[in-house]
Amino acid sequence: MPRRYMKILDEAAGHERPALRPSDPCVRSKAAKKPVQSVQMTYIVNDNCIKCKYMDCVEVCPVDCFYEGENMLVIHPDECIDCGVCEPECPVEAIKPDTEPGVEKWLGVNAEFAKMWPNITAKKTPPADAKQWEGVANKFEEQFSPNPGTGD
Repeated sequence: MPRRYMKILDEAAGHERPALRPSDPCVRSKAAKKPVQSVQMTYIVNDNCIKCKYMDCVEVCPVDCFYEGENMLVIHPDECIDCGVCEPECPVEAIKPDTEPGVEKWLGVNAEFAKMWPNITAKKTPPADAKQWEGVANKFEEQFSPNPGTGD
C-alpha cells in the first residue's frame, strides 16, 4: 500500500506514525552534521615586485586592496576577495595565490606592510630602471625598503 494511503488510515485511526526520514534532504545528509569550515584565500605580492613596481595590477583590482611601499606593492589579505584578476596583469609574475608552496613568508610580509603603507588605487609610472631589476635574485634581502610609498 502506498505511504500516502497509510498516512490517511493512521490519521483516521488516531495513530501517529513516525516519519521514516525527514523530508528535507539537507537534514538527512551526513554533511549537515559536520561543522562548516571557512576557507579564505588571498593573493600575495612577492619579491619579483621589488624595484619593478609596474602597478598594472592596481588598475584592475575591484576592491582596492593594494598598498604602496617605497619600492614594491603588497596586498592586504583581509581585503582581497580572491578574484584573481590581478595575477595575469603583473608582467614580472610577482602576484601568486597563497595556496602555492613557499608563499607563507610573503603572506606575512603583505599582511604586515599593508597595515603601515598607504592604499593605492591608480596606476602610476613604474621606476625608470624597472627593466633592469626584472629577474634579479635576493631582492628582498638586498633591496627591500620598509618605507611607505606615496599612495594616491
